[in-house]
Formats: sequence, C-alpha cells, structure tokens
Amino acid sequence: MTPTPDPPVRTAPPALLIVTRNFPPAIGGIERVVAEAAWALTLDFRVVVIGPVGGERGRDSGIEYWPVAPSPVIRFFRRTRQLAVRIAREIRPCAVLAGSGVMAPAARAAARASGCPAWALVHGLDVTARHPLYRIFFTPSIKRLDGVLANSRATAGAACRLGVPEARISQIALGVDRPGWPPPRDCRERIRRKWGIPGEARLLLFVGRLTVRKGIGPFIEEVLAPLVASDPGIHLAVVGAAPVQALGRVGVRPEDLVHRAERAGVGAHLHLVGPLTGVRLDEAYFSSDLFVFPVLERPGDMEGFGLVALEAAAHGLATVAFATGGIPDAVSDPESGDLVPPGDYAAMGQAIRRRLAEDPVEAGHAAWRFAGERSWARFSYELKAWVLAHRPSAS
Repeated sequence: MTPTPDPPVRTAPPALLIVTRNFPPAIGGIERVVAEAAWALTLDFRVVVIGPVGGERGRDSGIEYWPVAPSPVIRFFRRTRQLAVRIAREIRPCAVLAGSGVMAPAARAAARASGCPAWALVHGLDVTARHPLYRIFFTPSIKRLDGVLANSRATAGAACRLGVPEARISQIALGVDRPGWPPPRDCRERIRRKWGIPGEARLLLFVGRLTVRKGIGPFIEEVLAPLVASDPGIHLAVVGAAPVQALGRVGVRPEDLVHRAERAGVGAHLHLVGPLTGVRLDEAYFSSDLFVFPVLERPGDMEGFGLVALEAAAHGLATVAFATGGIPDAVSDPESGDLVPPGDYAAMGQAIRRRLAEDPVEAGHAAWRFAGERSWARFSYELKAWVLAHRPSAS
C-alpha cells in the first residue's frame, strides 16, 4: 500500500516592522508612499505598523496597526520608540523600516533590540533639514541606517552629501494611480460652476500643502497677475491647506494668499478650494487646463519629488514647474510638461501661455502616457525586490 505523503509544512511569513508618523487617512505624498509600501509588503511579510492614531481605520489590507497619539510630538517620538522596541522583541522582524527620516531613531532602537537591519524611506526634507535639534536627534541615526531608500535622484544625492555611505543608498521611483480616459463629460462644467469659475476660463491648478516652499504666494504676484493682465480669462484654483504638526515646514495662511491676490488686482481670479481627496481630487484635475508647481529653492527645505505633478499627468494634465529638487523626476519635459529654471517667473509665464495654446487633447494624452510608465504596481515590485534582496535571510 502506497503511503500517504505528509501535507506540506506551511511556515509563517517573516515579520517586518514599519514605524511612521505618516499614514492615511492623513493627506500627503509621504502618507501615500508609506501606505503603498506597507500594502505591497503584505504579500510576502507579516507587516506590523506603528503609526499615528487614525491609520487603523484604513482599508482591510492585512496590516497589523498599533496607533500612537500624534501629539504632543515629543511624546509621540518617545512612545513610538518604546513600543517599537517592545514589539520588535516579541515578533523578531527580519527588518525595521522607518517611514521617514524622523523615525530613524525609533527604527534603529527596534532593530538593535531584535538584531535585524534598520532601513528608511527618505524624502527631501529628511536629508536637508538644517535645524540644530534635527541635526542632533535625527541626522546621526539616518547616517547609521543599514539602508536608505530615496524618492528621487536629488534626495539620493542629498543623503550622500549628508554622510550616508553611497553603498547604502538606493532609489525607487514613486508611482501613481491612472484613472480612466477620457474624463467624465460633465465634470468640467459641474466643478467650475461649484467653484464659481466661468466655464470658458483657462484654469490653472495647484495642489499641495500651503507651505512657503511650495511658492504659491510669489506665483500669484509674479506670474498670475501678469497672465491675467494679458488674458482676463485665466484663473487659479488652489487645493490644499496649511500643514498640521509637519516638522520643519513653514505654513502659509489662506487669508495671506487672498490678500496677495487682492493687492495684485487678481482677487477674483484666485479660488481657494481647501483640501480634497479621492474622487473630489480627481475632479479637480479633470476640470483644469494646466497644473502649476512653482516650488522655491530654500536651503534646508528641498522638494524631494513632487508626487502631485505625477498625479496631474495621470489625469491628462500637463505641468509647468521650476526644475528644483526631485521635480525633474516627476515631470518629463516636454512629454508631461515644462521645466523652467528655478525662480525665473518670466520663463514660467511664457511656458504657461505656450501650454494653454496647445491642443488639450494631444497634450493630455502625452501626459497620460507618461504617467502610465510610473504606476504604484511598479513601485511595489521594485520595493519588494529590494527588501527581499536585502533582508538577512537573502544573504
């Protein structure tokens, strides 16, 4: 009688611990990157996330989430570090991944407690911040990480200049969700009517946190005002809000933007929409004619990538942006937009006029095709390949 073979032994997947200050439903590029990283790794790992209260309300994705009150900030850092060490000792992860540079101390402490490597997803501000306290408490840990995953060539270069060994730095291209094409027929008219914008207006769109670095205030005075003077049909919609508990970011009040626009004589051409997400943000992109990204070059405050420019391309919207920081990785000139020298407002105005005169269907398809090459699926594949190659069991 032939013996019955034993059933295959199923082994539990290795654990991977993520510590972060940024996780949905909070809005922002870093939040999206950390969430995509966590979701991608659930296919091969038991993913345990320690993050701010609220993240546990996200979609059912197989992530084990440990919430920590996000304020006061010092207590969040201390509590996260303590919790990370305790959980690392319990689950013995194969690695600890920090969602940003400020979580590097907690990631290293947890990694030391469990004898595994510590890595981090790093963004522009993580490796360029000059605040003395940041340099004392966070920079040393970033430099001692076992691996750094940069979101752009500019961020990778800044990490190297900071003192992270080049051999420990890798770059993984960020991704985007590309909605269907063409957009809904009634979207443009409906959203413009809701925002009080004439249906025939040539609508410029800005999306992002209202910080000094984003440059929307100077843009109103230096670019929007001259554009409106020559073409009264041009309007600007601003989607976003000032940051809350964002380390190192100097916020801009919406009322200050209104005052700037009124002083420049374009108050009726500025439309402050507030923060939008999901379908409502999709509609904002679909309702506009051109995306503008006038990011300033500020010492110690670099734009690490500019995910919103890639999102605009995914909605068939070309971008005119200053070529600073990691933005050249998010905008392909001329396929998905125009990159102009940082601070050259005259060149930005000329590029906007040129783009607004183009065939919108042809320009939209070019941007949409470019975004198709930068999917979150590609980001997930590259991240998983990197993690599997660098975890201890792979060596």
